[in-house]
Amino acid sequence: MSKRDFVHTSDFSRQDYDETFRRVLVFDRGLATGRTFHHLLPGRVLASLFLDESTRTMTAFQAAIVRLGGGWTGMTGKQGTYLATGEEDLADLVGSIAEVSDIMVLRYKNCQPAKLAANIAIPLVNGLCGGDEHAIAGVGIAYAIYKKWGSLHGRTIGIRGLVTETMGALIGTLAPFGTRFLVDPVLDAFRVPDPIVQRCRAAGSSIEHAPLDAWIGEVDFLGIGEGKGYWSAEDDVAFNAAFRPFVVGDFDRMRKDALVFACQPRRTSDGRITIDKACDAHPNNVTFSSLKDFPYVAMGMMTYLLDVPVG
Repeated sequence: MSKRDFVHTSDFSRQDYDETFRRVLVFDRGLATGRTFHHLLPGRVLASLFLDESTRTMTAFQAAIVRLGGGWTGMTGKQGTYLATGEEDLADLVGSIAEVSDIMVLRYKNCQPAKLAANIAIPLVNGLCGGDEHAIAGVGIAYAIYKKWGSLHGRTIGIRGLVTETMGALIGTLAPFGTRFLVDPVLDAFRVPDPIVQRCRAAGSSIEHAPLDAWIGEVDFLGIGEGKGYWSAEDDVAFNAAFRPFVVGDFDRMRKDALVFACQPRRTSDGRITIDKACDAHPNNVTFSSLKDFPYVAMGMMTYLLDVPVG
């Protein structure tokens, strides 16, 4: 197989996603029953380049490569690099680290990941690059849906709040599966951007905008966006005035089997949080169980991009 990258959710077809999720489930179930997978990537090196802040994605990939028998090298933040001093550009830094690695995960918002990927010989995974998509996070969230029902096809997905890099990536991941998206952007100014809507429709799915109260009882899954965004101070005040956090009682308005996921971090600019912490222990809240599963997602992605069989 020629080199594959995952820098945008549109890089994968439905078949690619099906095979990736099959692998993730193998790792999830296998590790739960005591299987080990150290034989899959022995001696392989992950380049873990998190030049912007990261908590969950970075640790998921580092844990994943260890479980697969490999190791990692990399950087956390720009301090101590020639990128920070201005003596080197990002392309040179990425190219240099690629020479001593087998696969790379990168977080740096001020970049063009597709262009970087085209200039290195190893697979590149978008761990939140370029400000467009947090591509791998979309896969991580979608796995909770796959794990629940064994299929992604024909689901109804609700989204409340901002469709930023993470929720945009969830839409991109699920778009090839005939998904109906119901979105409450809180403010009209935050409706799903047209390029995402167009890509979604071209892939065979649909996006509708409507208030949460109109559809909360219909959805298979509710995704709650981040509490802060890159917007004006005026929009920030308006968003906070209109936004109501998700509370325990809201589960009663949903189907008994519907899942809820809240993007992290979840604090709003006025000091509230997007979903009350009393919801954390609810069995239908998959926020933290999805984070536990995130290393398995990273394992599935890395073995697929490296064309390593998983049975």
